[in-house]
Amino acid sequence: MAITVTENSNENSQTTVETTDVVEKVENKSALGLTKRNAEYLFKLKKTLEEKKVTDQKIEEALQSLTEELVQKQHQGITATKLYGPVNEKADEIIKGPKKEPVATPFWKIALDNGLMMFMMFCIMYAILQQFSPKSSQINGGFLTLIVTSVIAGIAMAYFYRVAGDRRTNKKKIPFWKTMLLTLVLVIVWVSAYTIVVNVPGVINQSLEPIVYVILAALVFGLRYFLKKKYDIKSTPF
Repeated sequence: MAITVTENSNENSQTTVETTDVVEKVENKSALGLTKRNAEYLFKLKKTLEEKKVTDQKIEEALQSLTEELVQKQHQGITATKLYGPVNEKADEIIKGPKKEPVATPFWKIALDNGLMMFMMFCIMYAILQQFSPKSSQINGGFLTLIVTSVIAGIAMAYFYRVAGDRRTNKKKIPFWKTMLLTLVLVIVWVSAYTIVVNVPGVINQSLEPIVYVILAALVFGLRYFLKKKYDIKSTPF
């Protein structure tokens, strides 16, 4: 048992010596066989971390890790600046930790948000039509038409936002022709659904009074604002 403890103590002591040796060599700009440029980078990084009041242990751990990586990468012609960026940025990354990839908003949240937005816009449009052209509003359908077209429009807009986001980040980039084809399909679906639903008779699809549309728009505006805050939806410009 005593032998094991002694061995562990020797290993810990050896690790401490190696880490301290790295720090000393960085200080002397001769860090374990690194090129002059890479050694200078680590030297500046060490000074920057010290100026920012980073603990000695954290500095040692960072230098040890970076040195080991640079020894391998520099044989490929990769410099520390190219690998880690400016010294100040790398220092901030060490202090704050690596940047976290932004979490993509789920598709259903974007669709819901855009569907509510379209519902408000259609309510306003129907209110204006009902006020100034009652006959036209009867032709354009009623409450059921409003719901169905808003849902389809919300899903379609969510799709476009997702595609646009993927194109900006070069993630799952969809060819332009396929985007246009899917756009055409969505338009056909929307027009077809509108054509079918607008002719549905009965109470559920009758036109409402302008004031009712305005009230509905105001209520949905409040609901949408609440949901955007609750679910932190920031994917749409509206």
